[in-house]
Amino acid sequence: MACAALAARDMMIDVDDGALATLIAGGGPTLVMLHGWTLDHRNWRPQLPLADHLRLVMPDRRGFGRSIAPADLAREWQDIDQLAGEGRFVLVGLSQGAVVALDYARRRPERLAGLVLVGAPLHDIVPHDDEEDVIPRRQYADLVHAGQLATMKALWAGHALVRTTMASRPLLEAMLDSYDGRDLKAPAGGVAIAAADIAVLTMPVLAMAGAGDTAWRRDVARFIGATAPLGKAMLIDDAGHLCNLDNPSAFNAILRDFLSPLFN
Repeated sequence: MACAALAARDMMIDVDDGALATLIAGGGPTLVMLHGWTLDHRNWRPQLPLADHLRLVMPDRRGFGRSIAPADLAREWQDIDQLAGEGRFVLVGLSQGAVVALDYARRRPERLAGLVLVGAPLHDIVPHDDEEDVIPRRQYADLVHAGQLATMKALWAGHALVRTTMASRPLLEAMLDSYDGRDLKAPAGGVAIAAADIAVLTMPVLAMAGAGDTAWRRDVARFIGATAPLGKAMLIDDAGHLCNLDNPSAFNAILRDFLSPLFN
């Protein structure tokens, strides 16, 4: 961990209409790691030990953290090439970041040595009747527009998707404290992923979810694992939606096992 921290450096990576604050750690094959909604690059702090043999590229996505590119979910896939640099790489996405990762994978499959999707939401494919998982985004956006960001964040902090262990709670709270609601002020937009997009993915795909994540997110992980031609699904014990924070040792071990044959 200490070596990884010493090798880490902060950069601003230019994209079409701004720049993405990005932490880059380690050296070797590249992993681009996309955080979830309301979070930032610190989402991946428990994965820094992977930088002993890998180059981790951890941006603050558009509209989050210290990035100055405007929020635009539908355009985020266009930023990935600038983040990754040259050569093939593995793309990792958590929750909303997994949607961006899938959007890129269906457009640029030739660039990916592998794809890792964690707690992915696929509303247009897997039936969504899990009330625990519903995010009241309209309510949250209305609160932010009304100048009630603190109220919005307090409500979100109690949601099932951000339940986490006592050990990882301080890191999560630090990220939520930094969240400024910029994306909720931007014009609404989304990315529609179809089952056919997953069925034709040519790279190895690992779909993960916490064993304590919502039932719907676990179902989505299983669907991806069963549908992608080179797909598999894994559940992380003793972990919720933010499984990489809740059980980093298990998460990192599964990720290492998945990556090992891809770069040898």
